[in-house]
Amino acid sequence: MIESLWSPLIHVWLYIFAACVTYLVLISKLKLQHRQRQFLYVAIGFALIGIYATTEDVGPLIFSLLFTPLFLLMTIFIKGYISSVLANIMFVVCGIYLFGNEPIGMITSSTMLIVLGTILIRKLRWESFGRMALFSLLSVSTYMAVFIAIEQWLQKPLLPFNQLGFLVTATLLTSPLIPFMYLFVKNQARLRRELILSERNQSVGQLAASISHEIRNPLTTARGFLQLMNVDKLSKENFERYRKYALEGLDHANKIITEYLNFSKPNIEIAKRLDVKQEIDSIVQWLQPYSVQMNISIVTHHMSEMEPFINAQPKQFQQCMLNIMKNAIESMTNGGLLTVHTQVIHNQVQILIRDTGVGMSSEQLKRIGMPYFTTKESGTGLGLMVVMSLVKAMDGKILFRSKPNQGTICEIHLNQFQSSEIKKEPLNA
Repeated sequence: MIESLWSPLIHVWLYIFAACVTYLVLISKLKLQHRQRQFLYVAIGFALIGIYATTEDVGPLIFSLLFTPLFLLMTIFIKGYISSVLANIMFVVCGIYLFGNEPIGMITSSTMLIVLGTILIRKLRWESFGRMALFSLLSVSTYMAVFIAIEQWLQKPLLPFNQLGFLVTATLLTSPLIPFMYLFVKNQARLRRELILSERNQSVGQLAASISHEIRNPLTTARGFLQLMNVDKLSKENFERYRKYALEGLDHANKIITEYLNFSKPNIEIAKRLDVKQEIDSIVQWLQPYSVQMNISIVTHHMSEMEPFINAQPKQFQQCMLNIMKNAIESMTNGGLLTVHTQVIHNQVQILIRDTGVGMSSEQLKRIGMPYFTTKESGTGLGLMVVMSLVKAMDGKILFRSKPNQGTICEIHLNQFQSSEIKKEPLNA
């Protein structure tokens, strides 16, 4: 009965749609070249044939007249000669050994489809959906005509005339959906590339505009004071004051460039085992004179008996901690207390840095890490952007909690060093 062919027809389309969706998902996750993407689609097709052969109760003619031409047609649209040949071999072998088809009919008809399809689609380079649908109809018609003619010549049993006619008609009428699915996959991949490129260009544009704006201000100030130094009969006191302001402007511009380079340049330092307790204690000692000058006390609490070891690049970790602690100190303009806690929980080293400074509002918290956002009068806003980049490079997480006039808590989570990570380079004592 013709009704019995509806289920295989729908199932074939579900398999082809699944192949396209799987292909679309994987190419968005994997960084593959064009030829690798062609082989990926063939591998997906091979996997689906295995599922189709083991789960679907269909005869060899349905596989040959429905599944094979439509899937081979989709492979041609991927525009890979080698992948099309591989797909052809795959379908011929599966058709012969899994479904018991006659080799001559399968080889001849599928080869004609591949040859005709690859020649036409490369020479004509059709763009419109109408022409691609016409090409699909022509290719599938040629395949089916050759296959049925060879089967009759070999006197192989075919389906009853009404079922065979329905199967052929259904395959021909649904073949134009193949270019639709191809265009869908192609457009989705193109839109994804354009979206990534657009976001990248927007980020670069915003960063370039911010850098230009931030550098222009101190340079303009420095230029203005240098001009004032050329005034006749300028007192020595004013001359020194103008020179000081000009140098401060140049130093500020140099600081912006330095912090931007710290954010963007690659780091080739080798990661090694670090003792977080030892590293933090050394940074606290380094910051002690600065904190005393600001009337700030620094207290550390290492709360776990287990040694807090991580696998990280020493300079990265030191720069990260130094920036955070220095920001915390500078937020306490009238003195205060800086507390640093470390502990090991569930194979993670947690570092909490708490200050009693001015704090931040919820809107300010949302902008942390954005280029040139700062709450300090002389800040550049690049410091925290560098910190967040460094924590990400260490495969960690960083969180901020704060309220106005109640201080800020910075919480960092880093993976604990495992014995399996030990490498040949000497350990940090």
